[in-house]
Amino acid sequence: MGRCALLFLMCASTAAAQSFLACCDQSPHREATAAPVALMQCGKPEYTEEARLAHLAGTVTMSLTVDDEGIPKEIHVLSPLGLGLDENAVACMRKARYSPAQKDGKPVPLNINVSVAFEERWDSDWHLGAAVFHPADGATRPVVVKATYPGAAGDHRNVTVCVHLTVGKDGAPHDLQVASAQDGRLDKEAIALVGDWRFRPGMQKGQPVDVHATFTLVHGLANRTMASSHRPQ
Repeated sequence: MGRCALLFLMCASTAAAQSFLACCDQSPHREATAAPVALMQCGKPEYTEEARLAHLAGTVTMSLTVDDEGIPKEIHVLSPLGLGLDENAVACMRKARYSPAQKDGKPVPLNINVSVAFEERWDSDWHLGAAVFHPADGATRPVVVKATYPGAAGDHRNVTVCVHLTVGKDGAPHDLQVASAQDGRLDKEAIALVGDWRFRPGMQKGQPVDVHATFTLVHGLANRTMASSHRPQ
């Protein structure tokens, strides 16, 4: 079983952050805005069983406002992973606490971007980098119930393959196509890999429906270390 890692790293020193956030008022008595500092991290964001089954790993980037009491508010996902990890990343960040930004010696709200990493390690050269479904209005998305991967073959080529597909009413993938050719053999491997997956189909008004989806398959980077960070906007 892999482990989920969450690290918080400031992207710039305090001096650099102050320079970046300097007030437009050039008065010599005007102080720059000091960036908020994380006091209590939110801990390990929870993996969903579906995401673990699908070998989903990557980083969820969010925008948020650290209010003048150091509480994260207005959290919005900028770069989603899917399969429930986006919701868990938001829930995790709601538990974080900061020392608020300071301007002229007073606490002020400040918008920042935060990235939360979900990491697992598997014995395969492939992993899923993102899963995006496009259900019609009023329809639910499909749910991954079977996902198999080949064992590691020691092929160290780093390739990302974007696959468009339709999850049919029968829960099987159909009409799989590579969005942009990368590597002929690995493109075919990605298509064959996803083609063997099975889903609980999307539903609309109590009936199964076809749902279009886009999966990002990543080859050769499954064991990279991913860290989360936060930076001012």
